[in-house]
Amino acid sequence: MTTTRHRRDGARDGAGGGLLDLPRMATGFDRFVHALRARPPRRPAALPGEPCWRGEFVARDVTGPRVDLREFGYAAHELNRGYGTVDDTALVGPVRILTPEGLECLTEVCDRLESSAGSARFITTRRVRGADGMSAFISNMIRDRGFLLACSRLAGVPLIPHPLRIPTVQINYFEADGRSDIVKWHHDGMDYVLTLQLNSYADYDGGRFSYFQGRVDEFTGARKGDPRIKEAPCGERGAALFLHGSRIFHSVSPVTRGRRVTVVVSFFCPYFARQDSNTFWHLAADDGIPATVPSWLRLKWPVRDAAMNFALRAGSPVITWEDLRD
Repeated sequence: MTTTRHRRDGARDGAGGGLLDLPRMATGFDRFVHALRARPPRRPAALPGEPCWRGEFVARDVTGPRVDLREFGYAAHELNRGYGTVDDTALVGPVRILTPEGLECLTEVCDRLESSAGSARFITTRRVRGADGMSAFISNMIRDRGFLLACSRLAGVPLIPHPLRIPTVQINYFEADGRSDIVKWHHDGMDYVLTLQLNSYADYDGGRFSYFQGRVDEFTGARKGDPRIKEAPCGERGAALFLHGSRIFHSVSPVTRGRRVTVVVSFFCPYFARQDSNTFWHLAADDGIPATVPSWLRLKWPVRDAAMNFALRAGSPVITWEDLRD
């Protein structure tokens, strides 16, 4: 994995400026209120006649500029470690993880799923949740061994699709039609998140992905012009960004012209299952309490062979540490 530093490859220091005017995700009692009001995502029938996923859609030699968590202010003792590895990857990208043909097929699928998009108040204003349950193409993509190996090598740890299912694949839709679609300042419940961009900057204005290069507990002290607010240089169609989502505050500004669509895939490391950062109320605020309870119980069941057990639950191949060293 390359150790080229992300800020040397186009990250714009101080890009936040007015972006701190964007709202922040609810916390405390307000998050509980969101959980009471949230409704589970709709479950329409699977797409008829969609493209077929093929393993050759995964690009070769998927590498990109990397920043580690210590550059965000996290101390060594706060990082997951085991199996001879320190789980210290904060951000990798932009990278190309799909071939042009694979990207075209994914774009077609996401365009067809847009009619199922619902509105939300917690973090992302307009999205489809659980998209892999609606699309065989997306389901097969995120469970393809080559795709998982590419993502695991970016993260530096073995990954599988997140077994919680509802938040495993989310498609975000942003359009300049008066709705002011945004992603609020937030950190994810998931530890390992990949965002695929299906449009380029030529297709829209606004819609900038920004992140705070500091600890999550330091974000409340950030102000306009803070040099720790950076913009990820993901302006090309097909650009992908890996993020240690639970440890990094990030946001997306409103689209003021055109259309922007992103696919967000959440992963899980079975080997660090007991260090998973998910909290019940973070998930429930997005999907509602009734939809979250059964998934949460399955996630927290004790396991013996964590890698095999969670992979079976996610319907995924098992990725091992040895696979990453090949």
